[in-house]
Amino acid sequence: MKLLFFDDFKLGVMKGDSVVDVSQLVVHEIPHTGPHDLISGLIERFADYRSTFEEATAAGTGVPLSSVRIRPPLPRPVNIDAMAVNYMEDGTRKEPAPINAFHKSPGCVIGDKRHDDIA
Repeated sequence: MKLLFFDDFKLGVMKGDSVVDVSQLVVHEIPHTGPHDLISGLIERFADYRSTFEEATAAGTGVPLSSVRIRPPLPRPVNIDAMAVNYMEDGTRKEPAPINAFHKSPGCVIGDKRHDDIA
């Protein structure tokens, strides 16, 4: 299951090449002041919503992915820790890569550029 925010930070589930809006299934049950709180609350309680999302996705037709604007999955990230090893593994190393951690700026989390309106 692939969750995403789209358009005006509606919560959706990808279904093939479409997005099924599941916002109304959680928006009134998870206390939040914006999408950053909503996704955090959903992550904490995902087990409670998984089957509901699966049923809604199976029953829903969704809208074409090409017609929506994909938004950042974490609208207000605080700290992002990344591991360089994730970018270096290509299956050709004979031994494990050294651990090389680094921080990324919270502004680096963006939506899919192919759907953004860029001048």
